[in-house]
Amino acid sequence: MEVITIESRAYQELILKINQLISFSSAKPKDETKDEWLDSNAVCRRLNISSRTLHRLKKERQIPYSILRGRYRYKQSDVEKLLRDRVVVSNPETLEELRQLYPAHYKK
Repeated sequence: MEVITIESRAYQELILKINQLISFSSAKPKDETKDEWLDSNAVCRRLNISSRTLHRLKKERQIPYSILRGRYRYKQSDVEKLLRDRVVVSNPETLEELRQLYPAHYKK
């Protein structure tokens, strides 16, 4: 067996750097959060929609999903993104203003 000797100060610095590497490699990035998988019933409850509406969203590829053992699963982040993308922030004071802001959604 070979014995290597180093100064105490160099050894302490080496231990400090090793601990920094360990904490860096084991730390999760801040934007990476645990994404929960939801079943169809949970998605319908969260979006306050029927199962038929959820089926239409899947068919139109507006909500991504996975199939596991014959059951549809949805990432919570995808459900939240769907909600964020569909939020309409407005406060029209007149019907005419509403028509100008949302011509595609207003039918005469």
